[in-house]
Amino acid sequence: MQLSRFFTLAEMTRSDTATRLGIRNLPDDEALTSLRTLCATVLDPLREGTGSAINISSGYRGPELNARIGGAKKSQHLEGRAADIQSHGMSVLELFKAVIRLGLPFDQVIYEAKSRTAKWVHVSHDPGRARGAILVADFGADGKVLQYRTITAQQALDMTEAATRSAAPEELQYEEMADEPESSEADTAVERVETRVTRRPAKSKARAKTGVRKSVAAKRKKTPAKPRPKASKARKAAKRKTASKRVRPKAKKHK
Repeated sequence: MQLSRFFTLAEMTRSDTATRLGIRNLPDDEALTSLRTLCATVLDPLREGTGSAINISSGYRGPELNARIGGAKKSQHLEGRAADIQSHGMSVLELFKAVIRLGLPFDQVIYEAKSRTAKWVHVSHDPGRARGAILVADFGADGKVLQYRTITAQQALDMTEAATRSAAPEELQYEEMADEPESSEADTAVERVETRVTRRPAKSKARAKTGVRKSVAAKRKKTPAKPRPKASKARKAAKRKTASKRVRPKAKKHK
């Protein structure tokens, strides 16, 4: 079944874990509608904008499949609103940046690099929230996610990866696992970033103004009053000489 111009239902429901365990992974009508919306509003424009084929590593996950891989209880994969993606035409980091740079209406986009080759992008669409949350997953030595860090769009676009010696493209891997924070954690993280971005500049401006006022006042206090210029000795002597030459007129005698 074709869900959109570039994506099919088979692509959006394929799961190595489901195949291995014999789990029937098919969406209900509501999840099917969400899959269509995700493909039409995010994945199709991403495919067109990058000019590279987008590989769906994991899309819809039914309740049984989500439980077996330890997914979030309110995972957007359960609702047909999320997909884990890769592309053989570009690096995973560049794919992550493309989602942001193209201004796509994502709810969450997460850069997940478990190892040098096991990496992917989690992207979701939810018309009811549209938080625009940008996150990076930090993995521990055991391969489990330690935390999801929320970053700004500019921080995401400034991200770089260590250069590799090989000129050949990396052979990407994927592991179906819990790959998103619980919705409440994501909301809190987004609030922290918004507070950091919007409130800090206001405080810095206030401090800057206060600093200017203080510096001006300090200069006024430190600057001594200029003394009045003293009359030179030559001027004083000239004044005395002029005064000595002045003669009062004699009073007239009345006869």
